[in-house]
Amino acid sequence: MFGCKFLNFSRSTSDMELIARRVIMELEGEEGFNHIKEYSDGSTERGKNLRKTICEKLKFASLDFQSLDGIVKAIGMDKNDLCTYCWDGEE
Repeated sequence: MFGCKFLNFSRSTSDMELIARRVIMELEGEEGFNHIKEYSDGSTERGKNLRKTICEKLKFASLDFQSLDGIVKAIGMDKNDLCTYCWDGEE
C-alpha cells in the first residue's frame, strides 16, 4: 500500500504508481484512501474487492496478500524491530 521510501526498492516516485493505489482510486476515488486499512485486510469486503479487481486487470486466476501479522510471526522478531512502512505506512 505504501511505496518504500527508505531503501529505494523501485524507481517509483509516487504511491499512485502502485497497482493497489490505482485500483483503489478507480473503485472509490480519493475517498478510498480513507479506508487503506480495510483494503490492506484481505478478510474485508474492500480487501476482497481489491484483490478481485487486480486479478481481473492482470488476468490472474487468484491473488492473496501476506498479512502484516503473518509476516511478523514468520520472521520471528518483534514488530518494533522491523520496518513495516510498506504495509502500514508507519515510520
